[in-house]
Amino acid sequence: MRRAAPPTPDLRERIATASWNVNGASPTEEFAALPLFQHQARVIQPYAAYLEYLAVTPGSVADWRDIPPVPASAFKSHYLSAAPPEVDGRPGSPGVVFETSGTTVSRPGRVRLGDTGLYEASLLRSFERHLLPDGARLRAIVFGPTREEAPRSSLWFMVDRVVREFASGPPHHVVRGGEPHWKIADDALGAAAADGEPLLLLGTTLFFMATFERLAALDRTFLLPPGSRAMDTGGAKGLSAEFARADVAAAFERFLGIPSTHLVNEYGMAELGSQFYDDALLAHHEGRAPLAGKRIPPWVRTRVLDPETMEEVAEDTPGLLVHYDLANAEIPLAIQTEDIGRRTGDRLHLEGRLLGSEPRGCSLTFERFLAEGRP
Repeated sequence: MRRAAPPTPDLRERIATASWNVNGASPTEEFAALPLFQHQARVIQPYAAYLEYLAVTPGSVADWRDIPPVPASAFKSHYLSAAPPEVDGRPGSPGVVFETSGTTVSRPGRVRLGDTGLYEASLLRSFERHLLPDGARLRAIVFGPTREEAPRSSLWFMVDRVVREFASGPPHHVVRGGEPHWKIADDALGAAAADGEPLLLLGTTLFFMATFERLAALDRTFLLPPGSRAMDTGGAKGLSAEFARADVAAAFERFLGIPSTHLVNEYGMAELGSQFYDDALLAHHEGRAPLAGKRIPPWVRTRVLDPETMEEVAEDTPGLLVHYDLANAEIPLAIQTEDIGRRTGDRLHLEGRLLGSEPRGCSLTFERFLAEGRP
């Protein structure tokens, strides 16, 4: 039962051919989530049990908005995957296992994928559009570890995949053995500044800001060649440090010479196969003003719900984010996050986290599901 194949060939074709709006309008194309939901309701046993608890039958759901989401925290307690149990993410074994600490202090959540093809199709298409709209193939510096050193990180899986696909030559990894090796970064940055070769930088916002703090203490800067660009991800979610985007952009320009037009922030999570990107570099390439917020991929829909009533709020009104992602073939496609944001057409505006609160919406329902000892 678990091993039934999801409808990935059709989904992969949809991702490959999906049309990107450029004006921020609401998507109008059909969102074909129901066949995938019906498949998942058959093959993901804990999800099937949860649907039964909710008295929802797959055939009774006629609109994608009515697909019951699961909270991201549910991956900490349940095997929410159609991948076979032998998927463990170890070298030589099939598939991958991503771990996430989530937003509460508890055991990590585990996301198992027996086949990463659809996930890779999604992440490669979005990355290329937003970081490489000019078709550039650049040397890369990864301000983080290799995938081999962090095999259960969805972020470093993504970074590994994009540099293998798009980078010119092998990347430099600044983190080795769990420690930053600053000489690697300094040598690669210095060489690029000297020989005029643009760079692609990838890492977390927190690590980049730590890098800039170090450079400030050393009174050192690097003027990278035009065309250099950076993807920073996260911010400092779940940590005490918070960085305003204007401060992050100013630091990239001051210490590396990378202007705000070439700095792209990414939002993603281990429980989603798709990522959301800022518009700055794409807008610069297309010669237009950047659109605010992050682009919701054409194969994703995002609902914004009132945290108290769980009713959908008006456009451009803050609320709790629920994502419906067709790149989630082996795990539930509908995920309730703990992120607060608002949606304007196909643009997503992130505004924070729902921390320190009682469970809301499907999180509360899932807590009751657990309390009753459901499988």
